[in-house]
Amino acid sequence: MNTHAPHREDGPTGHLVLLGSGPQAEWEHTMQRLTAVGPLLLINAETPTWQRPHVADTRTADLLAPPRVLDAVREFAVTRPIAGVLSFHPAHVRTAALLRQELALPGPSTATIEATTLRHRTARLLTEAGVDNSGSLHADSYEQALEAAHQVGFPLVCKPASPRTRYAARQVSGIPELAEALSEAAAATWPGTGTVIEPLLDGIEATAYTADSPSGPRVVAISHATFDPQAEPALVPAEVVVDADDVCGPAVEDLATRALSALGHRSGPAQIRMRITSTGPRVISVTTHLTDPLLCMLIEQVTGVDLISQAGCHARGRAFVVDESRLGAAAVRFLQSPGAPALLPPTAAVGSHITPYAALQQYPAEHRVGALRRSGHLLVSGTDYSQCIARLRSAAAEIRSARLSA
Repeated sequence: MNTHAPHREDGPTGHLVLLGSGPQAEWEHTMQRLTAVGPLLLINAETPTWQRPHVADTRTADLLAPPRVLDAVREFAVTRPIAGVLSFHPAHVRTAALLRQELALPGPSTATIEATTLRHRTARLLTEAGVDNSGSLHADSYEQALEAAHQVGFPLVCKPASPRTRYAARQVSGIPELAEALSEAAAATWPGTGTVIEPLLDGIEATAYTADSPSGPRVVAISHATFDPQAEPALVPAEVVVDADDVCGPAVEDLATRALSALGHRSGPAQIRMRITSTGPRVISVTTHLTDPLLCMLIEQVTGVDLISQAGCHARGRAFVVDESRLGAAAVRFLQSPGAPALLPPTAAVGSHITPYAALQQYPAEHRVGALRRSGHLLVSGTDYSQCIARLRSAAAEIRSARLSA
């Protein structure tokens, strides 16, 4: 059911091009919010199913082939106006940039896109500005990767310099693993962009989310992720928590603000991923768009900040007023495994409560997340980070017990 008002005919004119979508359980909230902003033209690699009630029109195209997407949008634009373009997947940034350039649509500057699309370029600009970061080193060959590995030391992370797929980063504990990790990263990067080598930082994983304010981008939420050991050596999130009163706030906010300034990002959504190490936070990556619709729903739940609607308005060149009402914390735990997904409790229905504080969302069909197969997720709320983690673990234990007794 649509829980948000449909777009008004007297609202922003023209269609918003949305590049791609995902599983209904993770994306429906986002589609509802964007539909409220204005009519959507969904460009998807697969024929839409559940998305149809939320969009004005659809086109099927390879999102990793920018010219083909441009042709599809141009054909649509002959009879109906285009107001903007929005993407969530990092691999679609180039396609979005081409549409904005050719159709004169609002969005990040070319300089900012170039500064954040290549990871080693991001690291260089941050270093020049005195912003602590992971220090990614570029590598086009095994010899260069080996030299970079000796500079950063083991363990390290080998990544695509400009990824075409999610979760393509690989942990490397020693030289024997480097060649395979490099091969996998090279296969997942845009042609000609190469790979990067960076140290595997210790500490707490954190991502800062920014929203527009009169004084520029402002951090409105912070999430913390833990990674699934089943996916190793890949880095795939298992649990993510958003706490309205995050204790890491001051240090994260300062670093995020300086990082965006160094990369020339002045307005619009952004995510700054970092590790809070023993010597302070260090930036890992920066994106000038939102990347995870489900987390945006959690952020809205605990902060009142509707990042999705702001992103939709910003993509159209319109302002959006952010209201805050901070309360508690929320978290998600993904139900995933490397083989066939474990059966969920036979009595569990979609949206059912496993415990008084944990709701289960099952997917009609599993979908790939890196090397894992995801079949659903658990959502919990609580007063703070610790309580959310405890409730996630309790709900997961209930599911395991139900499976064994089924």
